[in-house]
Amino acid sequence: MSELPKQPWTELSIDFGLAPTGSNEYILVLIDNYSRFPIVELVRSTSSNAVIPCLDKMFSEYGIPEVLRSDNGPPFNSREFNKFAKHLGFTHRKVTPYWPRANGEVERFMRTVKKVIKENKVWKKQEMYKFLRNYRATPHVNQNPTSHCTVWPSNENSFATNRKKVQLTG
Repeated sequence: MSELPKQPWTELSIDFGLAPTGSNEYILVLIDNYSRFPIVELVRSTSSNAVIPCLDKMFSEYGIPEVLRSDNGPPFNSREFNKFAKHLGFTHRKVTPYWPRANGEVERFMRTVKKVIKENKVWKKQEMYKFLRNYRATPHVNQNPTSHCTVWPSNENSFATNRKKVQLTG
């Protein structure tokens, strides 16, 4: 069992899940191992060509972690993904194959997502957004504040409160 990170967004876990029946997309889940704050994107492929731009977008919005933990799936074993990790300066840590507990936070969240998909039968992006808002705003059993408040403690309603204000001149 690995040690809990000391602060938010230093160690993340990533995994894929299937989207609802009838959809030609996959669910890409990125979760902060400290706060359990999840980010979910729908992607059309599990290839590194689909994953890298998606992660690049996420990291540009939330910051680059020190460590990204994944299974040994093809997109994470590619030469392109290794170059991407090196370029951005994060360590890519592969977990033990065929042992889901090694990537426990993301696997646990994925079970919750599957349960929500099964209950809703038709799962649209708006349903995903609603689910994420509720999940992020709900305190977890082992956690007093919500995952949102752990990542952004100063204002529960704004993602931008911890961001440096930039004065544009022109």
